[in-house]
Amino acid sequence: MESDSLVIKSDGGASAVTSSREFGEFSILVSDLERATGWVLKPEGLCKGDVCFPVRNINDLSDGVSIDLVTFSDLTNQSFVFDREYQVAALGDLAPTRAGSMSTLVAPDFKLPDIHGKQVSFLDFNRRKRLLLAWSSW
Repeated sequence: MESDSLVIKSDGGASAVTSSREFGEFSILVSDLERATGWVLKPEGLCKGDVCFPVRNINDLSDGVSIDLVTFSDLTNQSFVFDREYQVAALGDLAPTRAGSMSTLVAPDFKLPDIHGKQVSFLDFNRRKRLLLAWSSW
């Protein structure tokens, strides 16, 4: 089995896991799933706490050893991105969390360095008009 180290970023933080290229293009070991994402594959489906998503075709999701992250993200309705160069995968928030954030129209707090390298929080500009610009090379 061909494998590499992969970092997965999810709502629980970042975890180093073993990726497997034997089952799907983006797969991790079943044993790493809970540690990396908080989700567990059970007979009733993919579960995290008291939330479970039924898995209709288990063969698309897992071969018993690995979990395909693309299928996993589709089943749990999470965005999935992968940076092949840095071997980093990121899973987005669940749909209900995203919907709750969008319905309030309140941006979450975050920190970024300014042009002088000083960390600036989004909330540092609270009660003032703010314009967010985002740019990406891709």
